[in-house]
Amino acid sequence: MAKILMNEQMRVRLITPDVVAFDEKVTMVVIPGEEGDFSFLPKHAPFSSSLRAGTVRIYKEDKISNTFHITGGFAEIINDECQILADGLGNL
Repeated sequence: MAKILMNEQMRVRLITPDVVAFDEKVTMVVIPGEEGDFSFLPKHAPFSSSLRAGTVRIYKEDKISNTFHITGGFAEIINDECQILADGLGNL
């Protein structure tokens, strides 16, 4: 895993049709893309992808702070903001 700089953060929002499940600044997020998991750090180039069912892992500093199981959806990264639009949340 890449060394995470604690002073660099990005905003991550995990939104479902029913609720905003997460909205905080973090150091990294790992998302289940259609073609495999991918991670985002601050200052990442713009990116978008559809998502498969799987686990979103959110990091603060060098540790996982939150995990969410999603049932699919879409993610977009723009200007140090990651929007995860999940179809729904499942059980871990």
